[in-house]
Amino acid sequence: MDGLKRARAIKAEIQNNISVLKPPDMKTSTRRNVEEDPENKIIKTLRQDQGMNWSDIANFLNQERRNRGEPATYTDAAVYSRFVRNAPRIATAKGEIGFDPKDYMHLRHPSQYTNTDGTGTISKAGKKRIKNYDNATELKVNMRKQIETDQHGDLEKAEKTEQLMVAVAKVERNFWLLVADEMERSTTKLYQPNELSSRYHAI
Repeated sequence: MDGLKRARAIKAEIQNNISVLKPPDMKTSTRRNVEEDPENKIIKTLRQDQGMNWSDIANFLNQERRNRGEPATYTDAAVYSRFVRNAPRIATAKGEIGFDPKDYMHLRHPSQYTNTDGTGTISKAGKKRIKNYDNATELKVNMRKQIETDQHGDLEKAEKTEQLMVAVAKVERNFWLLVADEMERSTTKLYQPNELSSRYHAI
């Protein structure tokens, strides 16, 4: 499954779900919470714990649906988009710390992570380096800088399109967390996201 197909699958999942600002009684979805959906849990388990590829997971779920007399409509793109959107929520509900779906989006064989002499895995932890804050060059490279207008063409690439959809899904998922952050900046108090949402809809 290429990046563009994955991006389109994610977009299909999220384009009707940015409903955080709608009053609760106007939200049209009647589906159960994603954290409680058995198929979402199966997708997370098969990908995270068993390392199955998207196509095999889709085939497994489709067979389970056939056994229940339900339409077998899963594709690898649909499985992928469900994992990206829902696995983090399931992990949060279960209290899993440090879960990142990107760790499981493109699984590689463990041998690709061994060091040059084959004696073990490569540590991702680099050597710490103390920055010289008197050095203007070092400060400059740490400043965020938007790219020029003529450099936005790479957004047309499948990889960048997929990354865009993942970013949109993450922002939608964390909307009220972002609101809580902004409230903390302006009030110095860290409110619970669900309380902010409740107050917003009560007005």
